[in-house]
Amino acid sequence: MLPDSDLETLVQRTIALYNHTHSPNATAKLVTLAASLLVVQFTGGFCYGCGVFEYVEGFGDQFKMLSGKFKLKAGKTGQVSPRSFEADFSIKSN
Repeated sequence: MLPDSDLETLVQRTIALYNHTHSPNATAKLVTLAASLLVVQFTGGFCYGCGVFEYVEGFGDQFKMLSGKFKLKAGKTGQVSPRSFEADFSIKSN
């Protein structure tokens, strides 16, 4: 597992890359970061029912690309408001 400071840096880099490539359609924001759990809130002008999987998968793909050794496994998602949802990820070794 990554040390906490390295994990936080990696998550922040992933969020910055994701927001650069997906905003204004979707913007990611860190909600919770623990040793094996990551919660990210996504906001934007998307349809919750239509595109959640693509946004969550895209975030996971960018995390894996930046880390090289780790990946995110998507867990539950939940709508927070009409224009935002949160997604839980567990952090796994490749």
